[in-house]
Amino acid sequence: MNSKTDIDIVIRYLESPENEQYKRLLNDWIQQDPANLDIFLDMRDMWNGDPLPAASAFDTHGQWQKLSTTLDELPANACVAAPITATAPLSVASSEKNAATTTKVRKIQGRYWWAAAAVAGIAATLTLLGPGNYKTYATQMQIDSVKLQDGSMVYLNANTIIKVPRDYGKKDRQITIQKGEAFFDVTKNDAQPFAVAAQNVDIKVLGTSFNVKSADHDVKVFVQTGKVSAAYKGADKNVILTPGEEALLVHNKSDISTTLHKKSNNILAWKTRCLVFDETPLSDVASALEDYYHVKVTISNPQLADAKLLATFRNLPLDEVLDIIRKALQINIKHEDNLVQFY
Repeated sequence: MNSKTDIDIVIRYLESPENEQYKRLLNDWIQQDPANLDIFLDMRDMWNGDPLPAASAFDTHGQWQKLSTTLDELPANACVAAPITATAPLSVASSEKNAATTTKVRKIQGRYWWAAAAVAGIAATLTLLGPGNYKTYATQMQIDSVKLQDGSMVYLNANTIIKVPRDYGKKDRQITIQKGEAFFDVTKNDAQPFAVAAQNVDIKVLGTSFNVKSADHDVKVFVQTGKVSAAYKGADKNVILTPGEEALLVHNKSDISTTLHKKSNNILAWKTRCLVFDETPLSDVASALEDYYHVKVTISNPQLADAKLLATFRNLPLDEVLDIIRKALQINIKHEDNLVQFY
C-alpha cells in the first residue's frame, strides 16, 4: 500500500461493505489510479481467507509493526469482521455494489493474526509482481464496456474480470480474460494481431468481432465477423473460425469441437439484451435462460424437452418471460429464488 491512509480506507470497507461512506471513499481511492484496483482485489482475496504467501516471502514482523501502528488509528468502536465476500462498489474498472452481508464479532484487544498476515502478504506480493503493469476491469451484476487505446471495444458480461497491460498497443495487443464472458470488436491492424489469453487457451485475430466465454476452466469462442484462430496454449493444432462458428476448448483436453450456429442463436443475448427463439426446443430455451438470467432451469417432464417455442423477448424481466412461455406452451412453471422448473 502507498500509505497508512490507503490501508485505512480498504480495511474500513472490508469491515463494513454495506457502509455507503466507506464505499465512496474506496471508490474515490481506486479512481485515483487504476493500479489501486489490483491492490484492493488482492487484499480482498487475502481478507477472505485465500492462501497466503510462504512465511519466508515477506518480513512478517516488520509488516506487523507497520500494520499495528496503522490499526491503532482506527476508531475504538471499529468492529473486526469475520472473513467475507466483499467487492468494490464500482462500474467497469471495478465491481458493482455487493449485496453480501457481514457477521460482526466482538472486538478483542489482540488483533486477528490473519488480518495482519493478509496485509503483510499483500505488501510482499505487490513488491514482487509490480501492480502497475496491468489495468484490471471487473463487473459484478452489471454489464459494461471498455474502449482500448487503439479504438477496439470490449463489452463485459456480468461477473467478468479482464486485465489490460498498461503498455497495450506499444509492442503488441494482448489482454487476459481471467473469468466470465466478453465480446470484442477489434480495430484492424495487420502489423499487430489482437490476442486474448483465456484459461489455457490463446485466441488471435487481426480485425473482427467475437465472443469469449471462460467458465469452469472451459473456453468457448464464437465469431460474429471476420476470422479467429483458437488453440490450446503451447499446442500446434488450432482451428480457424468464421462467422457463425463456435469452438469449445475443454480443460485438460486436446481436441477442439466446433459448431455452426444459425442466426437465431442467443450466444450474444447478454450483450444485445434480446432473446430470440425460432421454433427452439424447450431444452435449448432452458439453457439460454440460464445464461441470460443466471438461474438454474430444470425440465422435470422429459416429454417437454422437445416442445418448440416461437417468441422474442427484448430486455424483459424473468417472471414476465416465464409467464409468456407458460401460456404459449401450456405448461407448468415454478420459479423460486434462483431455481426455475418446467413440468
